[in-house]
Amino acid sequence: MIKLRPEVVVIAAETDAWRGPVEALFSGKIESLTLDPALPLPEALDRQAIRVMVASPHDAKVLAPYFPNLEWIQSTWAGVDSLAGQVPMSVSVTPLRGVFGQAMSEFVLGWILSLERNIIERATAKTWDASPETGVRGKTMGILGTGSIGCAIAAAVKPLGIKCRGLNTSGSQTEGFARCFKSGDVQFFEGLDYCVSVLPKTEATNHVLGEAAFAAMSNKAIVINIGRGNAVDDDALLRALDTNTISTAVLDVFTTEPLPNYHRFWQHPRVHVTSHTAAPTAIDLVATAMKDNFERYLAGDALEDLFVASKGY
Repeated sequence: MIKLRPEVVVIAAETDAWRGPVEALFSGKIESLTLDPALPLPEALDRQAIRVMVASPHDAKVLAPYFPNLEWIQSTWAGVDSLAGQVPMSVSVTPLRGVFGQAMSEFVLGWILSLERNIIERATAKTWDASPETGVRGKTMGILGTGSIGCAIAAAVKPLGIKCRGLNTSGSQTEGFARCFKSGDVQFFEGLDYCVSVLPKTEATNHVLGEAAFAAMSNKAIVINIGRGNAVDDDALLRALDTNTISTAVLDVFTTEPLPNYHRFWQHPRVHVTSHTAAPTAIDLVATAMKDNFERYLAGDALEDLFVASKGY
């Protein structure tokens, strides 16, 4: 039997559009093999030879134990918290970072403009209604998380006259934000017209969007969660909507996914569920995200933007 000794293994189904650009990234530089996660590992595969894996966190968690000399996992998802404690500490994990700003900004802008300008209602109206909408100029957006995605959103809304404040771990000032607040400072939420969470899943981010936060916002506030579901206290959010403490919620992520059919979010008239579609993994994003680190790997240099288990991101 001829042994297969690739240094890199790509875990991807034929329908995963991102696999082509990733395979092209490796072509002529390093020996790689693409495996379908639905199929068993080939008997001819030399598992000792594998040093790098490109896979979703789910597939990485299942397959990493089979490769004893694994050094690096490149995730095809931004969130890799599910890998914490599931792979050896000697294995470097890099999330999909620095590539979702465009998609997330499109999502936030699209929803805010649609809601504020009543676009869908206008498009389906059957009677004349000349009442004006207020628009977005001069309003305030709070963005929970001032990393690459948060900064991209702040930059995208600035031309529309929306003022941005940021929330981060240290409260350190970040370019593009009028002011940044430290996590836990309820003052951040005061009078917000728009509240956008791009937070990762950590113990510190559990229910950041809770009763106190909603009470501090404008009663016309639109809450958008595109980070992780644990940031929202579901019951507190529903109470805030029912009592008109805030106006609307656009929720892309949830503590349990898929969101159960019996969940009240599906029935509430001012909750919009978007089924974790805010930032689809475009065909070139995985290869783009790992390109610089792949060059570092080939050169024997340290990888950057590593997942830190103690932080959760």
